[in-house]
Amino acid sequence: MGATLVLDYLFSHLGYFTLLPVLPVLLPRLDPGVNAWWTGAALFASTFALRAGALFVGGYLHRAPVRRTMVGGLLLAGAGFGALPWAPGIPGILCCLVAAGFGISVNGLTARAYVVRALPSAGDRTTVFSAIQVAVNVSAALGPVIANFLLGRGHNGLLLSLVAALYAVAASAALVTVPAGLRLSTQEERRPLRLGVLKVVFTAPDVRRVAWVTAVGSLLYAQLFSALALHIARLTEDGALRSAFFSLNAVLVVALQIPVAVIMKRGLERGRPPQRYLLLGLLAFSASYAVLGLAAHSLVAAFAAIVVFTLAETLFTPTVNTAFAELGGDRPVVEVLSLRQVATAAGESAGSFVGGALFLLVSSHGGPGAFWFLLAAVGALTAVFARKGGR
Repeated sequence: MGATLVLDYLFSHLGYFTLLPVLPVLLPRLDPGVNAWWTGAALFASTFALRAGALFVGGYLHRAPVRRTMVGGLLLAGAGFGALPWAPGIPGILCCLVAAGFGISVNGLTARAYVVRALPSAGDRTTVFSAIQVAVNVSAALGPVIANFLLGRGHNGLLLSLVAALYAVAASAALVTVPAGLRLSTQEERRPLRLGVLKVVFTAPDVRRVAWVTAVGSLLYAQLFSALALHIARLTEDGALRSAFFSLNAVLVVALQIPVAVIMKRGLERGRPPQRYLLLGLLAFSASYAVLGLAAHSLVAAFAAIVVFTLAETLFTPTVNTAFAELGGDRPVVEVLSLRQVATAAGESAGSFVGGALFLLVSSHGGPGAFWFLLAAVGALTAVFARKGGR
């Protein structure tokens, strides 16, 4: 199982991170009508489809063979990204991004549900999710280098064709390695809720607190490929420095994730709740944005901030999956992961819009420092109130 998911995430996320760091810069090149608002809208639509798309087909994912859904999702993502150069105007661009995001959502939910189904221990799940995080960030270290090399030479079509090809390779790997006929459903389980999970997020106290913290953390994380991408593009026109900013994040995740995962696994096995690490992640995100607020025009400060941001990522991202898996009870695994999708979809979609549109608007009027301080305050206050609520 581990090798299967590592191959999936390695190739698919190499495609993902070859596009994502330059997507806010690439969109206006695809159509001259793309302004700040359209950039924010495109990032919002893409992120919403990526995080929430699988919610609309939860019943099908519960019944369908895992291999079929993983391969189909990867191929749809590749087709959506590959069609961007030929998209008819802004509506076509939005449709391609939504299709690609939906495919990624289907593949991602199925893969995570596969882990939850196969591994009953919270510590073991966190370890596997951390290993996936390492694979993702190996891709994230290489992707920005490829992206800025091709974008800097104006090879927009080649860039998007390469992304589509990498998703096709990931689909081929899943086709070969995922067992045929494997399903997420069991005979004793009820059918998962579909859009009814939205009600559960607001009415079930145990779900509500985890979802709230996850949504805010996802909003803060979404700045990496929206506001931070635009911020670093303003600080330097050097493609090597731009790619180094994102590659540093990825390399540090690879270096830190396993030691952090070992520490978290020990804590979880001693009875500490996963929410503890979610809140620590929120505080670390806030600290990274406070650094940017203090020296918004400094390239050195931007690199210092990404170091702190990376520590937050290693605490927060793998623990989200574990925190929701611990809410299982009598819920089918697809429903549990759908609850996670709701929270991350809300947070990352809003975060992508905020980072793609509001960052540009705030920066043009009052400077970027105010934007970063506001984000830092949101994360810190959420951590404080969530801790008090937990007590």
